[in-house]
This record gives sequence, structure tokens and C-alpha cells, in this order.
Amino acid sequence: MKCLICGSTEIDVIYDDFIRDGAPCTLTKEKYKMFQCKGCDTIWHRTDRKRNREYYQSREYRNKMENSTDVSSYHRLHDKEVLEKLEFTGTELFRNAKVADIGCGGGSFLDFISGAADEIIAVEPYAVYREHLTAKGYHTYAYAENALNDYMRALDVVTSFDVIEHADDPVVFMEEVYRLLKPGGKAIIGTPSDSPVIRALMGREYEQKLLFSVQHPWILSEKGFSLCCEKAGFRNICIAQKQRYGLSNLLLWLKERQPRGRYCRLDFISQTLEQTYRREIEEKGQADYLVAYLEKDKQEI
Repeated sequence: MKCLICGSTEIDVIYDDFIRDGAPCTLTKEKYKMFQCKGCDTIWHRTDRKRNREYYQSREYRNKMENSTDVSSYHRLHDKEVLEKLEFTGTELFRNAKVADIGCGGGSFLDFISGAADEIIAVEPYAVYREHLTAKGYHTYAYAENALNDYMRALDVVTSFDVIEHADDPVVFMEEVYRLLKPGGKAIIGTPSDSPVIRALMGREYEQKLLFSVQHPWILSEKGFSLCCEKAGFRNICIAQKQRYGLSNLLLWLKERQPRGRYCRLDFISQTLEQTYRREIEEKGQADYLVAYLEKDKQEI
């Protein structure tokens, strides 16, 4: 076996058991082997690429992940995440820009930037969401490869959050981002890490109930993520550590042995303490989320 990201043949099986299938703590009926590359620390499991293309367009997938399939439920669940994404991106790069969001779901993020952007390209496999996005005037495509015919080397900005870990091939995913961007265009791509702090404290229990997932065949390390971007053609690469889950979440995991969600808050944990915890974790390079800030070479031909 060879690592798809860095090419190393030094690969360990780090887990061989049931893993999450959809919602937290919902487990598969068969065991999965999780592999980790010694060269770039990327973690992955084998996946059925042909099935994935149909699966991500299905109601089954939406039900598995969120127990909902309609747009209003999507907005109820995800509108509150928009502010966090804007903290990652800022706002100025969207003004009068052609922007694509890959894996945009029901469009919560796009709805908030559409007033500034000149043109919106919504990339989303699920047909029900695409119908809604098309009705709002967005240019919609199931996958990034489908948008290339109309927007190759044409976009100012590409964003994508919590999507690359679903891809059959993360390098190909980043190549499509690169090809969509015009020279000098910018991309901001976010993906969960292996959450090293809570994983160190919870171990196998955390891995099984949340971290290792059928729907996430890839858990990219900072090095692996950077290599994906580099192999796609990017040269100006910055991978930032971002801690999304707070100290309250960690303590409740330890107490209840169950996930409680990103927005849980213990009364005795102040906002200042939460912010300090997140900042310390980020500075130590142990955050639960990685964000790639990328710019396509202005001289690219």
C-alpha cells in the first residue's frame, strides 16, 4: 500500500473496529481498518468511490448525517455557523467577486455573502438543495468538476468547509479548486483535524463515537493538507490552526462520555476562559480544525 498524499509505503493500521456511520455514536455493522501514513501523518480508510458519487446526492446521506433532508432544517442547523466561517475568511475578499462555495449545502454561508459578491457559484451534490439554490439565482453544480466547463480560471474566490475529508481523492479535490481560480485568485479550505487534545484524553472511545467516520474517509494532518495543496499547484500556502470546540465541550465529553455539540457551555466556564483555551490550543498546533489560505500564482499560465 502507498499513501495517496505523499507516496510513502510506511503505513500502520491504527484501528480495526466499528466506526461512526452518520450521527455521533451511530456505529457501522462491519469493522473498518484505519490506516495512518508515517510520512505525512494522514489517516484514512478505504472507500467505495462509485457508491460515493450517488450517495452524496441522496436523501439517505442527509438523513444519516443530520436526520433531515429539507432546506429549512438545514438553515436551522447551520445558519449559526456562518459567523465562524466569516471569522476564517474575513469579508473584504468577497466584494464584487466571483465566488464559489464547494459543498455549500442549503446555502447558509452563500446567503450571507451574496449581497457583496458579484456572482455566486454553488457546488452541492444534493438535488433538493440545488433546486433551492438555483431558485435564489445562484449558478449551481453537483460537483466542482461540473463547474469547470463554465468557470475554469474564472473565479476570484473559492471557499469550502468540511468537504475535502469526504472526497475520494483530496489531491484531485484541490486540483479542481486550483483550476477554477483565475491567476491571483484565493481559496480558503477548512477541514477537521484528528482533534489531538480530546483524542489523547478519550482515546479509542472518542475515535469510535466521533472521529473515525464512514463519511469521512480522510483525516488530514497539517503536513498532509499542505502537500495536497502543493501537489495541486499552489505555492503560497498557509495552514492555520483553528480550535472550534471549547473547554466546556471537552469537560462534558470527559464527564458524560458523549458528544454535546459545539455550542454547549458550562456556567462556570467564562467566555474569557473559553477564548484562552482555544488560543492556547491553536498556538500549540493541536487545534481541532485546519484552514488552508491559498493564492494562485499571478503568473500562472
